[in-house]
Amino acid sequence: MTEAATLDPAAEAAATEAADVDLLLTERPDLADLTLEQIAPIELRTAGWPESWRDLARSLYITLVTRPQAPAARDACALAAELMIGIAADMGGMQPYINVGSELQRSGKITRVIALLRAYRQDYDRVGKEVGLTARHVRRIEASWLRQERARRQRDLPLE
Repeated sequence: MTEAATLDPAAEAAATEAADVDLLLTERPDLADLTLEQIAPIELRTAGWPESWRDLARSLYITLVTRPQAPAARDACALAAELMIGIAADMGGMQPYINVGSELQRSGKITRVIALLRAYRQDYDRVGKEVGLTARHVRRIEASWLRQERARRQRDLPLE
C-alpha cells in the first residue's frame, strides 16, 4: 500500500493547502525585477502571440525558473508555452477573474506567525521583523488565533 493511499482525504487536503501556502509565501521576483536577458527565452518563444497569452506565459516562466529545483531556461520556456496553450484551449474566449489568494495568504501568514511565536517563545518584535509586521499586529494575530482555538476546543467538550 502506498503512502498516498494511507492518508485520509482531510489530511491530504491539509497537506496540499500547506504546500500551496508555502508557494504563495515564497519570495518570487516580480517581472520588473528581472533583466531582459533573464526573460529573453520566453520573449523570443512567444513573440507572435497575443499580449494576454504572453503575460500569462511570462508569469508561468518566472515561476518555473525561480523554483528551488528550476529546470533549464529552455525547458522552462517550453513548459510555460505548453501550459499557456493549454489554458488558451480550456479558457479561450472567456475572461476569467484570477484572485490574488488573499485568504490563503492570510491563513498562511497566521500559521507562520504562530509557529514563529512558539519557536521564539513569544518574542513579538523578532517575529514581527521576520514576517514584516509590527509587534502589535503580531500580538493581535496571536490573540485572535487563541480565541479561535479556545472556541474550537470548547465545541468538542461534552457539556451535557
